[in-house]
Amino acid sequence: MNEPEVAALGEPVLLPQEHLARFATGAVRGSDADGERWDLITPIGLRRLAETCAEGAAKYGEHNWQKGIPASVMLNHAIRHIYLYLAGDASEDHLAHAAWNILGVCHFEEALPEMIDIPARSTK
Repeated sequence: MNEPEVAALGEPVLLPQEHLARFATGAVRGSDADGERWDLITPIGLRRLAETCAEGAAKYGEHNWQKGIPASVMLNHAIRHIYLYLAGDASEDHLAHAAWNILGVCHFEEALPEMIDIPARSTK
C-alpha cells in the first residue's frame, strides 16, 4: 500500500480514511475542524464577552438566557448597546453586550429556533 506523500510541517496530507490527516511528524489527526478557525478568535473579545456573561449571571442567574428570549428582544438590546457606544456612553462595555445579544440569537437559530421571531427569518 502506498502511503500519501508527507507535506511540509504543519501542512497535513488528507488520508483516504474519512476526516483524517497525516502531518510531517507522522502524527494523524481528525480533520473535522476544517473550515473552522478557532485559533483566530480574539482572546480580548472573548475576555470582554466572558465579563459580560459574569455580569448577566450575577444579575439574572446562570443560564437564564437559555430558557429562551425572543430574537427581536435580543437584537433590540444589541442595537441599543451599539447606539449607546456610538453616542460615547461608557457606563458599561456596550460592544461586548451587543456581541453577547447577537451571539445569543446565533445560538437560538440552531438550538431554540422557536425564539427566532424576525418575520424574514422565522421558521414558523
